[in-house]
Amino acid sequence: MSELDTSAQDWVDQLETTLESFDEAGGHRILGRVFEQLDVEDGLAHVVMPYLSQVGRRWEQGKIGVAQEHFASNVLRVRLSMMLHGERGGEGPVAVLACMPGEQHEFGLMAMALVLSRLDWQVCYLGASTPTAEVALAARTLRPGAVVLSAHRRTAFAAHGPALRALGRHTPVHIAGPGATQELASLCEAQLIIGDPVAGARALHETYVPSGARAHDDLTGDAAG
Repeated sequence: MSELDTSAQDWVDQLETTLESFDEAGGHRILGRVFEQLDVEDGLAHVVMPYLSQVGRRWEQGKIGVAQEHFASNVLRVRLSMMLHGERGGEGPVAVLACMPGEQHEFGLMAMALVLSRLDWQVCYLGASTPTAEVALAARTLRPGAVVLSAHRRTAFAAHGPALRALGRHTPVHIAGPGATQELASLCEAQLIIGDPVAGARALHETYVPSGARAHDDLTGDAAG
């Protein structure tokens, strides 16, 4: 099978075989091919995120051990971090992204940060288990167009409702992740991001950078050139 014939599930299966064998170099080779063939957004949506979900299920089912789950997660974390830091600084809106306190599941948030960065946003990525006071500090300093907070547990949002409502009085707050619901968004006076991380990032972009404004910018850029 040639790489051009490789389906998204084939890539997922190759990552499973390689990373569960503790082959870091092989895993990075496969990821490089994935992003060359599918582009970054499709690679994230159709390979990386489904693979990570599969790793979690296999660990819960006892099909792989903690060492394999940690190894695979660390390889993916390094890769996404390299890609995020490799993006040039954007000129669009500022976004602050963080996981709620106690939340270590950051891959969806990393994917959102990477997509926003590629959409020319200026991204401040705070990462896993960030105290709400520190998010507020970043927001006061940067005055972002949007703050995105992620959690797998619903209680992570509910427990910090007052802090999120206070934050939302000064900057738009969005909640995302498996723990985010419309009920919690209303409780926290925030906006709910739905869909997978790539779709969520694109929807956020559409909210703050309407297509008409982008078309105007494109025309202005063409005229200037």
